[in-house]
Amino acid sequence: MENLVKHDGEYVLTSDGSKDFGEISKDFAKEIGRQAGKIRLRIGWHDDFTDTGFGEKHIERPKRMKQLNQLGFLSARDFVENICTGYDSIYSSGKNLMLMKTRNLYTCIVELTSGDEGDFYDIKTAYLSSRNNIKNKLSKKKIRLVWRKPTSLDLSKPLIP
Repeated sequence: MENLVKHDGEYVLTSDGSKDFGEISKDFAKEIGRQAGKIRLRIGWHDDFTDTGFGEKHIERPKRMKQLNQLGFLSARDFVENICTGYDSIYSSGKNLMLMKTRNLYTCIVELTSGDEGDFYDIKTAYLSSRNNIKNKLSKKKIRLVWRKPTSLDLSKPLIP
């Protein structure tokens, strides 16, 4: 199956050709105490020596791509698009936001930073973490929950009376 990722200048395009992978709307931004803005993925860069970088190039380094391929994702774009269109919680670590989508035994994470102009969010990186590892990371750092997707089912109560 061919997966041709397209770009517009320094930005990665979604599967439908948009620069925007999602949005923090004005109303939603007010609710979570953040700026409003579109969510965009830059091509970015990755340094193999220091294992640092951001954007598509950083996400698509060989070790990370092996993990993503095992889950059926062909590119950073596909992975990021999946999370940005279906996250179930948002955490804040100061100026950064973390969109999270829980899937069985692991959590998919997209880290966002405010764009240079302040009118959109840059996708810094995206990765997988086991549910236990992400819980430990969140508790050790000053990362707090700012939003959780409402559910119609109260899991704290037994399903059968």
